[in-house]
Amino acid sequence: MATTTDTQDRARDLADSLDCLLEEDFQLLAEITPGTAEAWRKRRQGPEYIRIGNRILYPRKGVAKHLESLTRERTSLGKALL
Repeated sequence: MATTTDTQDRARDLADSLDCLLEEDFQLLAEITPGTAEAWRKRRQGPEYIRIGNRILYPRKGVAKHLESLTRERTSLGKALL
């Protein structure tokens, strides 16, 4: 009989083969709660996602695109501030 860990590992392997992250892995990366991830999806915020049954997958390209949108450029300090 498969354990929860075995099932989770298999799901992660399958997600990897599709170049995706599991919802849990995205939450870990983004340091967010499951509720926050769900709220982002409902508000159409955050990265693109795929729903298959009860499972949420995040394509790595979509996560990278989302992270790029959050990237802030470093501004230089003017001479007056130095």
